[in-house]
Amino acid sequence: MTHPISFRRGLIGAAIWALTFQLLAKAFAAPIALPGCPDSCGEVRVPYPFGIGQGCFHDGFNLTCDEEHLAPRLFLGDGMEVLDISLPDGTVRISSNVLRSDSLEFNGSWSVPDATGPFKVSSSRNSFVAFGCNVVAQLIPHSTLGSLTYASICAAMCPETLSGSSCSGVACCRTSIAAFAGDLPSYGIQVKHLVGQRDHWQVPTAAFIVDQDWFSRSETEMMSNFISQFRHPVVQSAPMVLEWSLDLISDEGLFRLSPIGPVSSDFICLSPNSFSYLINGNYDRRRCSCSQGYQGNTYLTDGCQDIDECQQPDLYPCHGTCINLPGTYRCSSKKSIRNLPGLITIIAISAGFGLLFSLLGVAKITNKLKKRRAKKLRQIFFKRNHGLLLQQLISSNKDIAERMKIFSLEELDQATNKFDQNRILGGGGHGTVYKGILSDQRVVAIKKSKIVVQREVDQFINEILELQDQSQ
Repeated sequence: MTHPISFRRGLIGAAIWALTFQLLAKAFAAPIALPGCPDSCGEVRVPYPFGIGQGCFHDGFNLTCDEEHLAPRLFLGDGMEVLDISLPDGTVRISSNVLRSDSLEFNGSWSVPDATGPFKVSSSRNSFVAFGCNVVAQLIPHSTLGSLTYASICAAMCPETLSGSSCSGVACCRTSIAAFAGDLPSYGIQVKHLVGQRDHWQVPTAAFIVDQDWFSRSETEMMSNFISQFRHPVVQSAPMVLEWSLDLISDEGLFRLSPIGPVSSDFICLSPNSFSYLINGNYDRRRCSCSQGYQGNTYLTDGCQDIDECQQPDLYPCHGTCINLPGTYRCSSKKSIRNLPGLITIIAISAGFGLLFSLLGVAKITNKLKKRRAKKLRQIFFKRNHGLLLQQLISSNKDIAERMKIFSLEELDQATNKFDQNRILGGGGHGTVYKGILSDQRVVAIKKSKIVVQREVDQFINEILELQDQSQ
């Protein structure tokens, strides 16, 4: 028989070992938040660019953790509870109120905390649901509330005998959110009575946007409760999925330029071994992801860590000796070398054709990306060097507007014959001066800077301000 004291010592030792293992696993886990910032609130993990507290979040991604209750709760904006955050999916699951009424008809609306912020209601991950008898429910893009345009519409009928366990038109209707509406920050909800229908039941009505996966698991219980007891659905709130993205200019601190090459984008994210991808084909709207073979928080410096595929044989099978490599792995096994020459020939031919097509594709992609990056860089540098302020100063003063004009790069190319060497008048350490002929045949001197001296840019803006003061 085991002595009680020895048994208790064994349990204590096992508990200490388990706790030590958990602490070590946490210590060696890749960080998801900025240094010194909390990475969770209750059961919800909080990865950067999200954050709790000053200096812990990127602009527009601030969250609040309410720790006054037994179970801490995470909030976005004004009382919108966050249930889950996914960096790979670019989603935030929140708890959203179900709009309800005791009458057959009512209007309501739903919106994210900041309509100009990064969050939008996901049209692909949510459904529009309505409960009621002989009603038609419409989900309307907020800008068109009151017009005929709608994002979704469904009708719920109630015959003399109510039955059913699925939301398929009897006392409940469910429909997808139309793709043409896109991901919007706000919607109007409108419920109307179906004219000409006999009302056998006096039941309340409800309409809401809901996470379609969650509703698929919950609709049987909600239908049973609604039909058997003729009261509101069992929940007062339901999960909804928001999608978020970054703007290439306003969120430029989370991106950096990549060398032109056969890549999916000319901008990459903070972490090496990462890339950015376009959202709905919009060049300015992006999210980040770790490259294949890496995982972690791509919005942190060195956040993408190499995956050790050899430690995950279920996902990365190897029937020989597994060797982990940066971003990949190699599986070595003993094979017969009798067919090696033929195999080498096949590989060589395949590689030759692959290289040929790759070179043709790379040339086309590189040229396109160069043009895109040049255009985007001009916008970024124009903004950084007070170009918007200069435009405002010129347009706000008629005298200055008559004496000064901002020329586009195309106009300067035409005036200097694409900065022809024969047009050079002189040069210095900061740039080269070219002779230019404008479209009205005026001859001017155009300086093309090699480097940007911020002091000279600020001095130029100050001179414009002085001209504006003198003209007033």
